[in-house]
Amino acid sequence: LITSLFLLLLFVTDDVQAKRGQEKSDKARLPPSSSSSSSSGGAVSRAVIGSGELTSKGGHGCTWQTSGEGLVSLVVNCSSAPEGGHTHRYWCRFAGKPELCPNYGLRSSQYWKQLVGKLKERLDVCRGEKILKAKTCKKAPPEAHMKLAESSRQEEEEEEKRKRKEEEEERRRDSEEEGVLNDMEPLQSVCEEGWSSVCSFLLRVFQG
Repeated sequence: LITSLFLLLLFVTDDVQAKRGQEKSDKARLPPSSSSSSSSGGAVSRAVIGSGELTSKGGHGCTWQTSGEGLVSLVVNCSSAPEGGHTHRYWCRFAGKPELCPNYGLRSSQYWKQLVGKLKERLDVCRGEKILKAKTCKKAPPEAHMKLAESSRQEEEEEEKRKRKEEEEERRRDSEEEGVLNDMEPLQSVCEEGWSSVCSFLLRVFQG
């Protein structure tokens, strides 16, 4: 009888231990809870102003927008309505790497507000200093500042230079032709006095 009770107790003990081992195995196979995965520390996105509107000191209405990662672009589109004239539109693009500025990560919104404020102080948004520097990043490396990359104003200025050059060239040609005519006046007076053959020869020389 004692032997039977001992065997029964041994069987029950083994069964309890087996169930405990099964529970541990099941727990090991359970997926991690959502709270544990969410606390793994993901990257925090920075709030960056992406677009907006501004009015320059010259009364030009503009829209601006930022884009890009690493090398960031700031594109500004403006329109002006001069008195008695049609609406004139122009644009420009600044480019830089603001993330190279140590303060940009913490004050990105302030950074863009400062740059937009500088553009507002201009009569013409796309004319003036070619480098925009925010106060928060004054000591940042040169690559961190926004530099003028391209502008319709540059194209307009090149066109104006070309037209001025053409006008100067035309005035120079007119002046040279007028000088030749003045030089020919004495010859014409001589020709009228009967030196026609000599005049014909000299006129051919002057005319090349």
